[in-house]
Amino acid sequence: MKYLLFFILCSSVSFGARIKDIAMLKGARNNQLFGYGLVVGLPGTGDKANELTENSMGLILKGLGIDTKSQKLDTKNAAIVVVSSTLPPFSKVGQQLDVSLASIGTAASLDQGTLMMTPLKGPDGKIYAMAQGKAIVMKKEARGGGASGGAAANMVSATIPNGAMLEKEIGWDVSQEKQLKYVINNPDFTTAVRMAKKINDELGGKYAVANDASTVEVMYPYTLEANPIELIAQIESLEVEADRKAKVIINSKTGTVILGDQVRISPVAIAHGNLKLEIKNPPADQGRNISSTNSQGAQAPTPAAGEGEGEQAKKVMLVSAGPSISEVVSALNDTGAGAEDLIAILQALKSSGALLADLEMQ
Repeated sequence: MKYLLFFILCSSVSFGARIKDIAMLKGARNNQLFGYGLVVGLPGTGDKANELTENSMGLILKGLGIDTKSQKLDTKNAAIVVVSSTLPPFSKVGQQLDVSLASIGTAASLDQGTLMMTPLKGPDGKIYAMAQGKAIVMKKEARGGGASGGAAANMVSATIPNGAMLEKEIGWDVSQEKQLKYVINNPDFTTAVRMAKKINDELGGKYAVANDASTVEVMYPYTLEANPIELIAQIESLEVEADRKAKVIINSKTGTVILGDQVRISPVAIAHGNLKLEIKNPPADQGRNISSTNSQGAQAPTPAAGEGEGEQAKKVMLVSAGPSISEVVSALNDTGAGAEDLIAILQALKSSGALLADLEMQ
């Protein structure tokens, strides 16, 4: 398999992200809506001999004042579907929402179908929106080569952009809150402390405190007590350097490797084919260094004329303890190692306990 390597480096220059991008205001959350509906107008690709679809059609027609008188209905042009949508915070009556459809019957395709008016309910069982409209199936063109070559489109799932109309709001009055609570998307104690400090510096006092790794509480300053919206706008535009755990992600199917510069490696020696990597503790008076040596630990001699690259790849790379993954990858690249070699070495380092990071296999 030919591997593709993505090497993500986090430079020493601090990188700030807006608070609105790394945390959410508690109470201002999305809500899921769902419903059960009927798609009609299909060109013979609907549910075949489905009693549930037939009963649903009968009930809808009866609601329209049409009595089928127990007549058997042909369902090949109709399909029963689950309808779902996401209600963003602060949405108001009359706003339109995107809708997703998924067949739960025997339909072969929802293409060219139309969703009949369907009520969408929240977890509390109350109706919040009404959905209807033309179903749109995302068709894919077969592509040659690669793992996804010739992949078929999912014809039993569809979307309706702006297909639902909000009929009832989920009320939340931020002005009634005694304090603001921010929930960090990726909980981290360092990020929480940095966020609280940044808010306090901006407001000129101790108004924010980190309760735990995921929650930062903010008290209203006296000058903004009557205008919480202005305070929220001021806070969410602040930039904070978000911290995170060191992690290496390997996708074995696509051969993609994603790793960060915060990954560290403890003293270890590893051999992989003709490649050898040795990481040692440096002398007390020396910093980290990377050098090429032979297997006896001496400086590698200059290759003689005509010496092939394959022989040069047998060098041992000496790396001081605690290097970043960027230094190790650079050393491996000097030996001619490829992405496949890097994946095998990373897995071996993790098994030995020398890789000081989480290793996630997908």
